[in-house]
Amino acid sequence: MTSYIAMAEGAPGPTLVLDAERLPADRDRLSAALGRMRLSLEGAGYGPILKFALVRPSPLPGYDLDYRFVQGLARDPRKFAFDSGCGHSLLAAAATGTVEGPLRVRVLNTGEGAVCERARDGTHTLHLLPGAELPLPRLLPTGRATDALITDEGVLLGSAVRFGNPYLFVDAADLGLHGARALFDAGSDALARLERLRAAARVVLGLPAGSLLPKVAAVSAGRQGRLVARSLTEPGWHPAFALTGLACLAVASAIEGTVPHRLARSAGCGTDSVLVDTPSGTVPVGLETADTAGGRFRRLRRVGIGGRRVRVLCADPHLPWRVHATA
Repeated sequence: MTSYIAMAEGAPGPTLVLDAERLPADRDRLSAALGRMRLSLEGAGYGPILKFALVRPSPLPGYDLDYRFVQGLARDPRKFAFDSGCGHSLLAAAATGTVEGPLRVRVLNTGEGAVCERARDGTHTLHLLPGAELPLPRLLPTGRATDALITDEGVLLGSAVRFGNPYLFVDAADLGLHGARALFDAGSDALARLERLRAAARVVLGLPAGSLLPKVAAVSAGRQGRLVARSLTEPGWHPAFALTGLACLAVASAIEGTVPHRLARSAGCGTDSVLVDTPSGTVPVGLETADTAGGRFRRLRRVGIGGRRVRVLCADPHLPWRVHATA
């Protein structure tokens, strides 16, 4: 399997796609190997590489590819996070595959699945699939549609939803950001406050201090049928919006009582799709659900995001590989 550097449309940076079978499984040794590769590429003029996709043919029936995402930390080229997913990285890894027809991917970070389809115009659609068809309320990690987040500024209500990645959604108006322009122009003060809310959400969710999770986004009601949203990435504001975040936002908007659900209803959004205005443009997100027995709740089947393009920036870059025993 050939390694390459690819950029998915809307990503904050490129992804280095690597053959997982040539890398050590142990996290400490894997971090050391990825650190050498990152420094080597930066020394060769490729700039900081913070996203790594480790792929191999899947041994399980029903899947073509096993995929694991690793996030490099901007503050230290030797440090990496292994507990989150990345839709742009997944698309970069899957969209250049040679499998005929839809590429079926097992996402090892989250236990979920994905399907990548290539259209005749060269664009790609990414479908994110739950590990099982769960009732939508089961995607609330605390079991509550909103949770109280306590910071030095006081108490603010946010919604924690887990799909693709665990996300925290807050109403942009609660941050003093009214309308799309105010949200998209917000600077370091709003970013710092979202980081403090993320820290408060970690306490609620029982996550370790310093984790990149939950992901966090501010949302507001936009024009008719639209939400407006902006999120954080590593590091700082995301230039567009994470694909996993768009999927999670669409799911959250369908769960009664959440912050996105309230805003989506006030904006007149549909129940099977939502238009999201992001800093880089408007993205349609499709939501496929089915009724549970008795019709009390809907079950999530898949979320689809289309029209994405991927560019290979460098095929088979020179990397400092080392031989690792796999037996």
